[in-house]
Amino acid sequence: MEQPCRSAADPRSFAMEKSSYVYDIDDRPPLKYTLVFGLQWAIIMFPVLIIVTTLGSKALQMDTAGETRFFQLTLMVSGIFTLAQSLWGHRYPLLDGPATALLLTFIVLAPLGIGAIQGGTILGGALLVGVVLLGQLQKVIALATPNVVGVILMLISFSMLPYITHTLIGIEGAQSTGDLLTFVVSLILVVFMAALSHWLKGFWKTIVLVLGMCLGTTIFSILGAAGWERVLTAPWVSVPPEWIPARPHFYWPAVLACASSYLAVVVNSLGSFNGIAILTDMKRLPRSISRGILFNGLGGICCGLLGIVGTVSYSLSPGVVLANRVASRYTTACCGCLLLAAAFVPKLAMLLASVPSPVVGAVLCVAMGAQVGAGLAIISRESISSRDYYVVGLPLIVGTLVSFLPGPFINAMPAGLRVFLGNGFVVGITLVLLLEHVLMRKK
Repeated sequence: MEQPCRSAADPRSFAMEKSSYVYDIDDRPPLKYTLVFGLQWAIIMFPVLIIVTTLGSKALQMDTAGETRFFQLTLMVSGIFTLAQSLWGHRYPLLDGPATALLLTFIVLAPLGIGAIQGGTILGGALLVGVVLLGQLQKVIALATPNVVGVILMLISFSMLPYITHTLIGIEGAQSTGDLLTFVVSLILVVFMAALSHWLKGFWKTIVLVLGMCLGTTIFSILGAAGWERVLTAPWVSVPPEWIPARPHFYWPAVLACASSYLAVVVNSLGSFNGIAILTDMKRLPRSISRGILFNGLGGICCGLLGIVGTVSYSLSPGVVLANRVASRYTTACCGCLLLAAAFVPKLAMLLASVPSPVVGAVLCVAMGAQVGAGLAIISRESISSRDYYVVGLPLIVGTLVSFLPGPFINAMPAGLRVFLGNGFVVGITLVLLLEHVLMRKK
């Protein structure tokens, strides 16, 4: 899903690319074109929102009404912060939506209840706001060495493997053992989307995941595994019935787990800002970093109150900008308005959320595979020494191992330890920071 954008190209080539934009970063296209470009951004955004809705709602074992509410609020917050960031935050053509790192922590904290998730997310977002307002952001940025960034990206992918596995084989409940046909079709979808990503060019390359979801949903509908009854019964227009699902409570292990995850949010946002700045406007980058991360923190506070996954600035934008030759931030602001409008149309929300779980798992598998490649590329930028074998390898092995610990073993731990030792992502981040900056620090 989201990952720091990178490029080894000569900056002068980007200057030539920029000069050929149809609309530059501060240009305002005519309304009809703005709507078309905004709709394109929204189509690209929907797969991520569906994945988050599917995994987050299943972790909390929500019913249909709860899943609809979760998706509506996710659409609403993503729309609001994409709009706000484009106009007043980082002021780049970037999408803002649920962070994979925070989704992972959300799933791990689910057994503690929605109140603990709310409290952890609120304080995690508040910590980010405090770091920016107190002028301490550069100290946090200094922790994000290539080894740390690469490990975080790969840890997100590896820690998601248990959840991806369940969706790929069609496990729907505690008594389900999966289905061989579902698994085979899911693997075919994974290979198909990866191949399309290699074969297609331009705009079509940017919507590979959308194409894969359409094909997968069609196949599973033919197999009778897609439920459309929720779409038929959903109303056309409504307001989410419950804005704050529970009273937040601040359980210290949940707070520390969310704080660790917000380091990953900073890393992802830094990569996103740098990637799009090279293509558009480098002069505004220093202010954009602080303002953009400040809005990420505010997004965390808002999402914590609503009981949904916190936001981050996505890094898929540079490829889309180069494909359609439109760098105007007003087109992503329009996308935010469209997402916000869709939040109050439950029939549309349920239509998008009705994508079968195996299809979501296949999409997630492709996205996480690309993210592993991004992590490897970042780590290998500099010469790798024997020290780096341990700094990179141990956190990945230990973090992934923790993700596969048996449920009964994790449940037998004290609740406070369970949040950490049962969360491979947090364990891996803690270990890479310890090795990189303390135990094996470079002189």
